[in-house]
Amino acid sequence: MGDGMEPRIVIFVAIAVIASAMVLPGIDADTADSEVFTYYAMLDDNGKLVYTEVNSATTVDGEIKTFKINLDPNVLFNDTEKAKAYAEKTVREALTALYLSNPMVPYIWDYPVADTVVNPEISIDREQYVVNSVEFSLKLPEGITSDSMKELNDALKNFPVSGNTDADKVKSIMSELDKVYFEKDEEGKISNIYSALVKKQTTSAGVAQAFVALCKLNNIPAITVSGFDLLASSNENVSFWNYVYLEGDVDGETMKSWYIVDPTYAVSTGIAGFLTEVSYDGKPYSMSSAHNENLAITGDVSLKTPQLAKDKYVPVGGIPFFEMYGEALLIVAIGVVMIGSMFYAMRKGII
Repeated sequence: MGDGMEPRIVIFVAIAVIASAMVLPGIDADTADSEVFTYYAMLDDNGKLVYTEVNSATTVDGEIKTFKINLDPNVLFNDTEKAKAYAEKTVREALTALYLSNPMVPYIWDYPVADTVVNPEISIDREQYVVNSVEFSLKLPEGITSDSMKELNDALKNFPVSGNTDADKVKSIMSELDKVYFEKDEEGKISNIYSALVKKQTTSAGVAQAFVALCKLNNIPAITVSGFDLLASSNENVSFWNYVYLEGDVDGETMKSWYIVDPTYAVSTGIAGFLTEVSYDGKPYSMSSAHNENLAITGDVSLKTPQLAKDKYVPVGGIPFFEMYGEALLIVAIGVVMIGSMFYAMRKGII
């Protein structure tokens, strides 16, 4: 009678433990933006003219490149000071938007630490002042040449990206960028995509640029965000991280949303929403409270970031069963084997 009950007890215990594992809580999610966001879209018409002109400077054409851009003459001002302030803000917002959007313009790499002097051409029209054009110069980072750009393009082509879904590719990119060595920036210098992918030594600025470039190569919308990162090294006064746009499962519905990723300091957190928990100094924080955005890299701008998903990324159709419960099932399996072994040993008189 006793021998006949022992196998049944083992089966009962295994079923009970598995059943309890299957009722583990799932992941809730919230809706976010349904349209692709760009900093470019937030610029006025003149800002877009500046952005477009500088955005085309992806090849090295001399150490210093001067831009003169004609603006829409229909924007009128009461005095020259207001006209000049508008010209400076227009250039500042365009260059900031570009720096956070397209890491393949080498003339913009030093923008956060470089002085950009804007020379506007102002005239009087109907007793009001008009900004006819703006002129400014941008300088390449020290040591960057046309050969540097070839090295960078080769590094991008050879960068290993794996995965069948966009989310898997994002995780793959983050994992590879996590191998880049941290090197503190010198005074008056800032890291860039070249230092990240070719030199393999950089700060969050270079990693964030590399992430955007690699996402774009894989047709995944991504942008850079700047600000104060609670998780960041004390060697960085300003930190950079990313937002990425992915299709996922939000409350049981398939939709695209913006998620926050920090491929420098929070790789293990993965693809997060603004409420996703991250640990700092042994204490829990939401991802958004640990990453305080400030896009005013060189001065005030009116640029904003898109709305983020509330919770961590969930793949379409929900989290796969074994991904959600795999660890619990492994523990159950080990327990079943151990219990079964004990009963077997007792029956055989080993213990």
